[in-house]
Amino acid sequence: MYKTPLEILYLVLSIGGGLLLLVLIIAVVNLIAILSNIKKVTAKAKDTIDLVNHYLWQPIKIMLMILEKGKEMASKTRKRKQ
Repeated sequence: MYKTPLEILYLVLSIGGGLLLLVLIIAVVNLIAILSNIKKVTAKAKDTIDLVNHYLWQPIKIMLMILEKGKEMASKTRKRKQ
C-alpha cells in the first residue's frame, strides 16, 4: 500500500494535522461557551451591584437629608434666640 517512507510521512502528517485541527475546533467551541457564560455572569453581577447601591445609598441619602434639615432648623432657632 505505502511503498516509500515519504508516503508514510505524508500519511502521518495528515493524520496529525487533522487531529490538531479537531482539537483546535473543540477548544474554540469551548472558549465561545465560556465567554458566553462570562457575559451572563457579568450581567447578573451588574444587576446585583445596582441593587446593592440602590438599597445601600437610599437610607444614607435620607439620613443625610434629615441631618441637613436638622442643621437648618438648629441654625434658625439660634438666630431667633439672638
